[in-house]
Amino acid sequence: MWNNLSSIFREQARMPLLVSNPWNSTKQNPVQLTSEKQGWRESSATLVEKYGKCREVAGRGKFGIVFVSCRKKDDGPGEELYAVKKFQRQPKETERMCIRRSTAEFCVSSALLHPNVIGTFDLLKDAKGNYCEVMEFCSGGDLYSLLRLVGKLKWQEADCFFKQMMRGVEYIHEMGVAHLDLKPKHLLLAGDGVLKVSGFGHSECVRLAWERNIHMVSGIRGEGPYIAPEEYTNERFDGHAVDIWACGIIYMAMITGCPLWRTAKKSKDVSYARYLKERWQQEGFGPIESLHRVGSPTH
Repeated sequence: MWNNLSSIFREQARMPLLVSNPWNSTKQNPVQLTSEKQGWRESSATLVEKYGKCREVAGRGKFGIVFVSCRKKDDGPGEELYAVKKFQRQPKETERMCIRRSTAEFCVSSALLHPNVIGTFDLLKDAKGNYCEVMEFCSGGDLYSLLRLVGKLKWQEADCFFKQMMRGVEYIHEMGVAHLDLKPKHLLLAGDGVLKVSGFGHSECVRLAWERNIHMVSGIRGEGPYIAPEEYTNERFDGHAVDIWACGIIYMAMITGCPLWRTAKKSKDVSYARYLKERWQQEGFGPIESLHRVGSPTH
């Protein structure tokens, strides 16, 4: 089984690790697929032994459920918390397909080492045979929950989060990866206010270390207003460009309290059609606060 898993891992996810890592170059040695830090080693230690028991549910997504696990510290009193994502097989998905998807997501996220990107530590099976991805735990929840709780943010708060988000996205792009599913639910908040980009289930390597140009991607990935219009109209498109679109929509949601439209399709959304019309006016847009908004936050 291990040889089979290793071959899938190499086939699916080796490419992002070939991209240079400027942030990490002075911090520690390059990522090694077989290092203990990355978790890819044969070990008799179980999920519970290494990271403690999974407790309450922290979140649910299309590809799995995220639990909070807790274990005692090895070097003193206190406890360490982890976020454990248990991957779920999708309808009509074979076990091999699920393994390929799980390892691909793990390999991308574990190769990204940046203060504004979620830390990913390990991938292993639980007692029931489910593949689990172990990540750092962010006690502040996610941006979506914050917006639902307080509504729109002050511009200083929105600017602070936006700057951190863009630093994380810039680094991800420098590593040759397109996220392709940026939204408030995938922006986690640490207890000290640091924002971290997460949710790499749809991510794709679009540029290798020796390449200058990125590869185009295809297929609609994200959700709702965060999906760029070219995803609906073009067979292939720039994955980095659609990430930047999503960042802009997220910023508007932080400033106004919710997205300005539900879908970026002129024929299906009056608010988006109005945006397309008004953006060509010579006088430009009115203040952000005066813009018409969709009724509630979206993801």
